Amino acid sequence: MLIELILAILIARLMAFILDRFEIPAITAYIVTGIILGPSVLNLISGGMPEDLVTLTFFFLLFYTGLNVDFKGIREYLGKSLVITCGGVGLTIFLAVVLLTTYMKLELLPALVIAIAISNTATEIVVVMLEHSYEVSDEFRRILVMSSFIDDILAILFMSLLRGAILGEIADVSYELLRLMGFFIVSVTVIALVTKYVPRLIYPLVVNWDYLLFLSSVIFFGMVYAAHVLGISEIFGAYIAGLIIGMLRLVHDPTVMYTVRVEEFVLRMSTVLEFFIIPIFFVYIGYNTLVSQLLSPLSLIILGIAFAGKFIGVAVTSAPWSRPAQSITLGLAMNVRGSIEPAVALVALERGIITQDLFSAVVAVSLFTSTVIPVIFNLITRLRRI
Repeated sequence: MLIELILAILIARLMAFILDRFEIPAITAYIVTGIILGPSVLNLISGGMPEDLVTLTFFFLLFYTGLNVDFKGIREYLGKSLVITCGGVGLTIFLAVVLLTTYMKLELLPALVIAIAISNTATEIVVVMLEHSYEVSDEFRRILVMSSFIDDILAILFMSLLRGAILGEIADVSYELLRLMGFFIVSVTVIALVTKYVPRLIYPLVVNWDYLLFLSSVIFFGMVYAAHVLGISEIFGAYIAGLIIGMLRLVHDPTVMYTVRVEEFVLRMSTVLEFFIIPIFFVYIGYNTLVSQLLSPLSLIILGIAFAGKFIGVAVTSAPWSRPAQSITLGLAMNVRGSIEPAVALVALERGIITQDLFSAVVAVSLFTSTVIPVIFNLITRLRRI
């Protein structure tokens, strides 16, 4: 099993290196590697992967997602981002639920799972996409990142409910959702107050590398354990831990040392996670995907719903305050998927809520959009300023 895992990571990293030359995100390479090495193609990792290892990599994936959120400009662009999120997510969920229950004859819960999964935008791929872009205004950049961040929160909240296996009675779901939101609000509010009013408590812990590593370890493992003790899904604790460390950027620094240290930590941590942890999880996603179902009629229908709902919803809601070219490009960019949505589908698959063909359809949406959208976005920003 260990040798199979090492082989999978090796091939995944090699494929990521090759596809990066074509500006295709690494996550796509990892999923493709899992599909190729899995039972539906070569069957070289037929033994699967240890459940505890996959769960741990899942925690780190959510931590990584939270870590890459940029809170700068949150006040200025939060309103526009919320409107865009509501438009894109709302229309996608509406179309998916109506069409899947009416014409595909799915039950409401599986249809809702698929709808929420495909309504998400992958923040980490958005960040990479922007890094490779050309003429993009600061406003467009921050609104895009903030909107995808809000998408992630909604998807992770729902995934936490799924993982807790409490979907059923409305009262139970409402109570669990309130607890998750309470945990989120309290955690983020505390760190926001500390960074604003008593930054001197944080500064010495950040400028010293050893202290910063200790602080980050305590935050990550402490938040995961706290979520467990409170009866909340541990993955939500991991995501909040990433947000908290990301919010350390908000401390006003009269010198350069603090800012440099935080950015250095985020960069190093992201490098470690991308080197080892994240490939394992997405290879596992690919391992559970049947290649024969990636281009099935069901997959193509769900892909069409995902693209149309997100594109129209975002383009229309952003039109009042942006130029037509910006609205169209924003609708396109918000269509990129990659990480949270296959994770949502995986949790639902393991809970028996959705079938294998629905899971593969969600993976197909992630593969297609994470491969094609960044290339088109790069071409658009090369031709004109957005």
